[in-house]
Amino acid sequence: MAVSLRVRVLGVVFSGLVLAGCQTTAETSGEGGGAVQMARDAMARGDVYSTASARRTTAIPPRIYLIRGLANVFSQGMDDLGAKLRARGYNATVHEHGAWSTIAAEIVANQRATGGRHQAVVIGHSLGANAVTDIANAVAQQGGTLALAVAFDPTVRQPLAGGAKRYINLFQSNNGWGTSVAAVPGYRGRLENIDLRQEANLTHFNIDKDAGLHNRVIGWIGQAVGSPRGNGRQAAAR
Repeated sequence: MAVSLRVRVLGVVFSGLVLAGCQTTAETSGEGGGAVQMARDAMARGDVYSTASARRTTAIPPRIYLIRGLANVFSQGMDDLGAKLRARGYNATVHEHGAWSTIAAEIVANQRATGGRHQAVVIGHSLGANAVTDIANAVAQQGGTLALAVAFDPTVRQPLAGGAKRYINLFQSNNGWGTSVAAVPGYRGRLENIDLRQEANLTHFNIDKDAGLHNRVIGWIGQAVGSPRGNGRQAAAR
């Protein structure tokens, strides 16, 4: 019995040394140390936790924010475009232009939660288009970025300091409302001012509702963040 007791004691001691060695190795290997701590936390909670599952929980699908103009009752084209995007599987929501700072904060928070991988698209009309530039600049100040920004006929010529990999401004220089967007020196994104002054059927009050422009925007979104129902990028849009 004494021999058997000594064998059991040695077995316990050996197991403790092996476990300590594994923990030391993991803790000195950077990411492994985090895995050890997560495992400890999981054991304390009585559940199973893995690094892979932790990464999956921080994945946030692309978000598309559409922003209305004056009084939150005009710019109904943003609602129509949002419905088209949701029908294609995108997470698209419509907001009033005064919510721009809240939107910017949410985009930055989502990017920080995903290590910068989260993609966001911002689209607006009239005062909502002005808000698109406000959001891009605010996101840039916090170290974030927009995958795509699209403005429909902004009413103020604002400086674009950063925050958007691609910024497309659809405007009319002859309708009494629309204006171009100017990038400040050092802006490293792609800014495109598309003047639709030759489109006689368009005005400031219906440019956001044009089906042809909607199709172009949907194509640009596919280029920027991919299709929600596939892994590849969509075909180029003119």
